Amino acid sequence: MKKALRAISLLSAATLMLSACGASDSITADDGTLKVVTTTDVYADLVTQIAGNHVEVTPIIASTAVDPHSYEATSSDRLTVKDADLVVLNGGGYDTFLEEMAGSDNKEQIIINAVEVSELFDEEELAHINEEHAHHEGEEAEHEHAHTYNEHVWYDLDSMIKVTNQVAEDLATLDAENAQSYRDGASALVTELEGLLERTQALATQERNYLATEPVPGYLLEDAGYTDVTPDDLVAAVETDSDITPLTMQEAKDVLTGQQADLLAFNEQTQTAQTKEIWDFATSVNVPTASFSETLPEGQNYVQWMTGNIENIEKAVA
Repeated sequence: MKKALRAISLLSAATLMLSACGASDSITADDGTLKVVTTTDVYADLVTQIAGNHVEVTPIIASTAVDPHSYEATSSDRLTVKDADLVVLNGGGYDTFLEEMAGSDNKEQIIINAVEVSELFDEEELAHINEEHAHHEGEEAEHEHAHTYNEHVWYDLDSMIKVTNQVAEDLATLDAENAQSYRDGASALVTELEGLLERTQALATQERNYLATEPVPGYLLEDAGYTDVTPDDLVAAVETDSDITPLTMQEAKDVLTGQQADLLAFNEQTQTAQTKEIWDFATSVNVPTASFSETLPEGQNYVQWMTGNIENIEKAVA
């Protein structure tokens, strides 16, 4: 498992509203339309594909410039969350601000925690994760946790299948009149996700390694048959938002020149001069590269986005 996300510059969050007329028997919403709040536009898109025009979906973060790890909720965010019938968050310390708000002012709302729904971690691991973030033990703890698990579960297609089904069932509980519509929407989405998972796993025909400037695409690359060989000191520098030392930079370059890595996975959203140097070096020694973002590219839904990521991996192994 992989590393905690490096913090990027914090900007005020943009709020994206995806809404329309909806069900008449919502148990909490005043106008009859179910209200769903998510951490990012990634989860908002999944909910929208499942529920169509039956719900109003609001992601707290809908900008590629905002980092959920370091985001601080506003009073407006708190009101938005309070009014939600359903909250879909990532969990695992990725979006602590929403983990803390969800259910605090509205005990009736249903909360979906994607890390917990994913079943990637056992009860002991989840307890450790929750305890770690509850006590804010600092960079040393973050370093330890980063080597234990990867919280970026939206890059794990099987986890998103589980989340999709959970969303449909919880919406059906809140809005029985449209229950079949939610389940049909989830079934259609699951079919697409299963197809993407099969396509990804078909790439795992031989053992391959990758070096990453960020941990974000780890699960997708694992499904494609890749093993992470990123040097530990590079991992530590990324985790603590520290400069990459000359020795660590050389170690990363040695991995690339020594043919130990078959791919460089690059996060363009958190690019620095040093990670760009690694990218440029990989290109110069003919190591295939692939860029992965953390949130939805403009104009794409989740399935389209993941399809593009898989196509990038396919090109790298061609």
